[in-house]
Amino acid sequence: MKKMFLGLGLFLFCCVSVQAFNTSALQISIWAPKTQLVPDYIDVSGLKLNLPYGSNQNMAGLDLGLVSINGNTAALQVNLFNRSSENFAGLQVGLVNVAGTSGGISISLFNSTESIARGVDIALVNTALEHRGIQIGLVNYTEFLTGFQIGLINIVTKSTVPFFPIINFCF
Repeated sequence: MKKMFLGLGLFLFCCVSVQAFNTSALQISIWAPKTQLVPDYIDVSGLKLNLPYGSNQNMAGLDLGLVSINGNTAALQVNLFNRSSENFAGLQVGLVNVAGTSGGISISLFNSTESIARGVDIALVNTALEHRGIQIGLVNYTEFLTGFQIGLINIVTKSTVPFFPIINFCF
């Protein structure tokens, strides 16, 4: 029994002392920002559980739940809705993935990158201002492309061939 209390005390001490450095290894969130284990301005490097909604400025590690909103994310992110307002790097899996810039693999029904997407986007609908890599979906849209689009409707607005079905590419 003493070991259990000692272990619990050590765990709580680590959680409190890590917050002093603006980083936490664990985030459990019911509804951000009020009902979270650590405040949204604390970075998470480890596990983040969004039950149902969590938000942090920076996230690195494993991000799981229903809705996750972060500034910068370097993680395996598995939520129904994933949002990285600034940068995303890693693997995103969800119904909707939205990022400022992205690098890695995004798998969902709808992927949207507001700036540059690097890597592979797989969804029914993929959109990006600029895409460097592969877009695979029913509808793929970008203004600038360096790579391939595979889908029924492929649109690259700033290209000599702005629309081409099945396979489209620019280099």
